[in-house]
Amino acid sequence: MNSKILQLKIKNYWRKNEKLILAITGAFILGMTIAGLNFLNHENSINKYKSSDTQVIDAQRNANFSFQVDDPSVAQAQIELRLENMDGTPPVRVLVNGQELTEVSANTDLINIPSEQLQAENNVVIETTGLGIDEQRLIYANVTSTNNIQELMFVILNLTSLLLMAAPVMYIKYEQYKTRKNMQKKFPEFLRDVVEGTRAGMSLPQAIKNTETGSYGPLDEKIEKMNAQLDWGIPFEKVLRNFGKDTGSPVIRRSVDTIIQAYSSGGNIQDVLESVGDNIRSIKKLKEKRESQLYGEMITGYVVFFIFIGILVALTEFLLPNLASAQQSLGGGGNFQVIGGGGANLQENISLYNDWFARLVYIQAFFSGLIIGKLSEGELKAGFKHMSILFAAGYLAVTFFL
Repeated sequence: MNSKILQLKIKNYWRKNEKLILAITGAFILGMTIAGLNFLNHENSINKYKSSDTQVIDAQRNANFSFQVDDPSVAQAQIELRLENMDGTPPVRVLVNGQELTEVSANTDLINIPSEQLQAENNVVIETTGLGIDEQRLIYANVTSTNNIQELMFVILNLTSLLLMAAPVMYIKYEQYKTRKNMQKKFPEFLRDVVEGTRAGMSLPQAIKNTETGSYGPLDEKIEKMNAQLDWGIPFEKVLRNFGKDTGSPVIRRSVDTIIQAYSSGGNIQDVLESVGDNIRSIKKLKEKRESQLYGEMITGYVVFFIFIGILVALTEFLLPNLASAQQSLGGGGNFQVIGGGGANLQENISLYNDWFARLVYIQAFFSGLIIGKLSEGELKAGFKHMSILFAAGYLAVTFFL
């Protein structure tokens, strides 16, 4: 394509859609800004302590650090520990505010602190339970603390930012989808009026021009454009093809192709137009019947998605922690083989599983939304609204449960 023609098309597209492009760009920038500021604020508010200083743990020395918590009665705190030389050595004991919390036998662990054990000023001590061959060390510690209100606000602001970024495009696509449906609904009425004009003795182009005074909803603009092209002397067949292309509806485009073939071959155009109108009405009735029958399939899609989330939550909250505890009770490595991790300690892989479970939720939301839209309304584009609902539900589940 000639570069000058391409530049002209880009300029024309910009002139026609300048406000729309600016609105989408502004919404995207605003959404990204809100998401970024929300993330930074959330990270600053939940991080209570972080250190990568190495501390030796032996009979004479303990590792220890302190952190502060706001509103300890409603807070939820976690300690992420990374240790060295834990394989083949006795576990270390973790104490919070003088009370034993748990024992750790793996090189990495994520420990939840009960809210009743939290105070405004907290002290963590890590001590050995016995002597091993290698010297045990604490090489990294990170404490995070949050509460339900903070998490809820974090989720709400993130969903708001996502909505701001996606809403303009989703709104445009859905409006285009609704416009196509209305065009398909009004097209048989347009054909009926054209048939009446041909029965009155008009030629097909004259009958089409005679419909300019009618009311066909979103088709009115396309019909006016078609009549203007006829006045300019553009060949009739090309005008019809442009009309079918402008509507963006595959049903109307196929109908226009049939009309062009009948007009070119000199067939009975009235019978063809009536037949096309009847076919479109039949297609519409079949779609409505299919939508009513597939409503149950749409509900099933939502139910399957939430069952999938429930299974992942059960794995994360119950099955994997219990397997990790059983593995530790059998002496660290035990006989469990971790998928993708050889003979690694299961406790070390729980966070990896959680990350993958979160990704699976979003993947499931994406494809389930598209499939539900396709089944219920016949178009993948109609699945965007279902996808947004499932994404929001999945994001809540990932934030609070996974």
